[in-house]
Formats: sequence, structure tokens, C-alpha cells
Amino acid sequence: MRVLNSLDSELEQQRQLNGQLEERNRLLEVEVYDLKNGLEAVEERARSELGMIAEGETFFMLID
Repeated sequence: MRVLNSLDSELEQQRQLNGQLEERNRLLEVEVYDLKNGLEAVEERARSELGMIAEGETFFMLID
């Protein structure tokens, strides 16, 4: 009986992990689609990861 309860617990943990991974995969699929088909995701990455700005924009650095 103890083994069965342990297996049930492991099964539930695995189901939760699978659900989290499925959600992560769904978000990655959306991001891949955006990167292949749109410029918005590319621009967002360029701004956040590379610090780039678009032509005609002004860069402001706020210092606390």
C-alpha cells in the first residue's frame, strides 16, 4: 500500500511538471513564430538584449 501511495505521488508530480513544460513549449512556439514572421519580436530583442534604438529615437539614461 505504501508503494502505491508513493507511485501516485510521483505520478501527480510528473503530471504537474508535464503541464509546466507544455506551457513553456507553447510560449516558445509562439516566440519562434513571431521571430520567423514578424519584426516586433526581433525589435524587442534588439532593444532589450543589445541596447539598440530605432532611427529617429532619442536614448535617455536615467541614473538614480
